[in-house]
Amino acid sequence: DVSIRAQIMNLLKDLQNEFGVSYLLIAHHLATVRYMCHRVAVMYLGQIVELAEVRELYTNPLHPYTKALMSAALPSHPDMEQEEMILTGEVPSPLNPPSGCTFHPRCPFVMDQCSHIIPEVKEVTPNHWVSCHLY
Repeated sequence: DVSIRAQIMNLLKDLQNEFGVSYLLIAHHLATVRYMCHRVAVMYLGQIVELAEVRELYTNPLHPYTKALMSAALPSHPDMEQEEMILTGEVPSPLNPPSGCTFHPRCPFVMDQCSHIIPEVKEVTPNHWVSCHLY
């Protein structure tokens, strides 16, 4: 129920503010993540593909998977320009992930190197890290 979820989230935020505790929140609901978190790590097939402060990630997603998530999950907002991205293809098995970048079979920006070289994690802007050959 939505009201129970909101009460729990508010209680967790109050406890965090009062006692300075940290949480590791694993979620698929991006609105909840945005409300609850200070920093967000986006994972694809068990690999972190992007890590940033919540405001930075939601206003400037860099990894193609993060962009696709934002495009699929968030409604348009007048202050945010949102790129629409629809992924094609099957999600690979996590038991037998593809070589190179695990996202390359579904990536609209795939390059030759993506299929055989794992991208390095790079700090593109301060505290905004991405694992993608585009950067």
